[in-house]
Amino acid sequence: MKAANALIALYVGNLERYQGIDLLLEGIARVSPETNLQTIVIGGDITRVKLYRQRAFDLGIAARVRFIGARPVAHLNAYLAQADILVSPRILGQNTPMKVYSYMQSGKAILATDIRSHSQVLNSECAELVAPNPAALAAGLERLAADPELRRRLGAVALETAMREYSLPVFRRKLQEAYATIASA
Repeated sequence: MKAANALIALYVGNLERYQGIDLLLEGIARVSPETNLQTIVIGGDITRVKLYRQRAFDLGIAARVRFIGARPVAHLNAYLAQADILVSPRILGQNTPMKVYSYMQSGKAILATDIRSHSQVLNSECAELVAPNPAALAAGLERLAADPELRRRLGAVALETAMREYSLPVFRRKLQEAYATIASA
């Protein structure tokens, strides 16, 4: 998946408008060509993949973005492990995308838009949160691409937070506490 010496930014998910794929592409178009960054997009049906490939071509960034379509969920961890930056450019929504938890558990740097659906789980200690506009997204990608220590630190804090707050044992404990509260009422 990795081009020679290029850092990999990875998006995983559907290609519906609210996911911010247009924002991602417009942001990538603003990233300096000298930034050695390749973006891989996993997900979407063939119609949306074709649509966004064309959009990338129209923006002049087709060589820097690869839309590879849907892949088996069983391979998700292998894809996340190959990435340097995990991206969630969502522009709408209240609920936290499930991918955020997988992203956090991967221990990789996360770039996400600073909207409620992300900020109820992510903060500036564990992710690069950016305004949902192309310039901010581009600046965030460039910042992460240029700073391996920042990527390492954000990934480590995200992993630690995921294990402390969102792991299966934590979920089980919280569920048992909820049942105990209901039973005692």
